[in-house]
Amino acid sequence: MTTITTADLPMVGEPTARHLSLPARNHFLIWTALWWGGVGVCAFLFFIGQLDFPTSTKISLYGISVWLNGWLLGLIGKQHRSKMDMYHDCLVLWMMSYAITNIMWEIPWVIFSPFVFENMHTLDDVVAHTGYMRESLLNMYWWILASFSSVDLRTVNHDPTFYTIELYAFINVASTIYFFHLNNKQSPYRYLIPVLGCGEPIAATFVFSFSEVFANFENMPGGVADTLLALVWTQYQYILFPLIFGYIGYQLLLDDWRKTHIKG
Repeated sequence: MTTITTADLPMVGEPTARHLSLPARNHFLIWTALWWGGVGVCAFLFFIGQLDFPTSTKISLYGISVWLNGWLLGLIGKQHRSKMDMYHDCLVLWMMSYAITNIMWEIPWVIFSPFVFENMHTLDDVVAHTGYMRESLLNMYWWILASFSSVDLRTVNHDPTFYTIELYAFINVASTIYFFHLNNKQSPYRYLIPVLGCGEPIAATFVFSFSEVFANFENMPGGVADTLLALVWTQYQYILFPLIFGYIGYQLLLDDWRKTHIKG
């Protein structure tokens, strides 16, 4: 008995050409400039001695956790677009946001943290390097790499679970680039990327947060608010949003396939 797949069916049309709409792009650029600019201000205030390390990094972490909700900007002006175009805008904004965080922090951290951090066991050990970080702007790389340690010491103590999870950043950036490649080709399989990839961030984030819960929060240097920042406010996006975009990607994928294949 021969099994017929969508790849075997005759092509009857092309998928809709979709690109990030101009309003969504402009709103996202402004949104990004606002929140990442705020991170830059926090870093500068730390550098000139107006903020200490924990305060400057925690404010930045709160800011980025808000910024990651920027895909909602894709909903603005939805009355002027089809539902599928709106879905595409929201999906692209989320994929770009996720990849930007990977490029700005996870990937540099994965590459350099094994060589940068030595004998770091407490937040005081990290804060002790304040003088080094303020010596020159070049030394502020240390502030960037160590920033998450203000709420989670796994950032600097070479925790193997934490490190392994962060390796996914390379896969996410590569898959995002491949999605844009397929989208430019108007491939009917472009939306398989978010559909097939939606489960990994959910599983990884569950392990990321609950491994620390089961370890009795041994790497959490602060109180309840700091622990929530480390394990909830900076992490819920990687559970909730992949679920949303797995569904959205599925709807977009079906829309492409309806237009390109005769129903079996």
